[in-house]
Amino acid sequence: MLPRACQRALPRLLVCLAVLVMASALAPLTAAPAWAAGEALQDGWNLPPPPLPAEVLEGTNLARTLKIRRSDGQPVSDAWLKGQLESLELEVDGKTTPLTREGGDFKLQWTAPASGTLHARLQAKVGGALQQGPVITITVLPNVRLKAGAGIDFAQVLSGCALDEHCKPVDLSGSQQLRGGQKLALSRPATQPGGLKGWPELRVHVRQGTGSPLYPLEHGAPAIAIAWAADKPLELCYAAPRCQPVPADTQEAVVLAPVGKGLVEADRAATVVLKAAVTANPMWFCYWPYLAGAIGLALFIVILVGFLKPHAFPKSAVLFVGAQESHLARDGGRPLYSVPGGRRGFYRSASCTFDGSGMTVRRGSGGVLVLHAHGNDIRIEARTDLEVKERSRWRAVPADEKILQRGAIHRVGKSFYFRID
Repeated sequence: MLPRACQRALPRLLVCLAVLVMASALAPLTAAPAWAAGEALQDGWNLPPPPLPAEVLEGTNLARTLKIRRSDGQPVSDAWLKGQLESLELEVDGKTTPLTREGGDFKLQWTAPASGTLHARLQAKVGGALQQGPVITITVLPNVRLKAGAGIDFAQVLSGCALDEHCKPVDLSGSQQLRGGQKLALSRPATQPGGLKGWPELRVHVRQGTGSPLYPLEHGAPAIAIAWAADKPLELCYAAPRCQPVPADTQEAVVLAPVGKGLVEADRAATVVLKAAVTANPMWFCYWPYLAGAIGLALFIVILVGFLKPHAFPKSAVLFVGAQESHLARDGGRPLYSVPGGRRGFYRSASCTFDGSGMTVRRGSGGVLVLHAHGNDIRIEARTDLEVKERSRWRAVPADEKILQRGAIHRVGKSFYFRID
């Protein structure tokens, strides 16, 4: 037998136990839905991060499906879902995009806006309250696709022209999402696109507007990067090499490709074909530097020979002149090179001309005797009788005796005497 106090409390205890049993049985039917990601449940909705990539190209359309489940494993019915969730939407920097429901799934359609950094999260209205999920950062990358005109025709080009003589802008107006500051890689591939043979010797340069620096684009060399600017047209310059054979096909292709993450597809690049009617240089134009050099060298040699070839009188040669033989002893003498014409000139050897009285004159046309410098000797050109004193006797100098005897006394036509020591 239970005590009287326990008998009075037993009915209340039974009621409490019954309530607990019923609550345990009904709990699975009222559990909150959970996302397929299987996060830990809380009261209400547990919102996951938006199913969007951390990096995406500008203008990319993304379609995602979010699945939900009940924590009790029961199927999700429309009536049950309507009672739990009023709305579900994507919020990106204050702009919302609603998700559409198809059965137990939610469909997300989102287009990446202009390039930059965005912050996104999911938010839902549950029982009149706004629930917000975790925020993610999305980097939107430029989605550049280049499109250029069919090509650039430079018309008539003369070989050897200046590097900036023939420059024309590249038309990129049809490009997709090309903005200022976008880097472009320019190159001349060794294997030319479109079956072109190419012209490796062609000089191609790029510049940003008239007067700006030129950057060379070498055939087969690595690409160079240039930041595109809307107010500075990108120009390509065509210069045919000087004095080189001109091929039958003077076309050359330049490839422009956007530089950036995710911009690797070949169809994003644009090919610009450069063409011109090239006129070869005339022969004189190609060889005149060599001819001018040869002429200059020859002229230099001629001038040099003109100064070095003529002979000079020996510096030790001293001239003594007198009307009588005895006058030679009283004559102080003078260096032979100091007489008129006694120094060599341009293609003229030193000479000494005597007139009929024994005076030395510059012009030798009327002289009776001319002495010519000849190495270390002095050559005689007698135009009248010439004698030389040997052993106190006078001997006529024959015409074939051309070398003057140094230190000997000479008599010219019995008019004057001279000696050269």
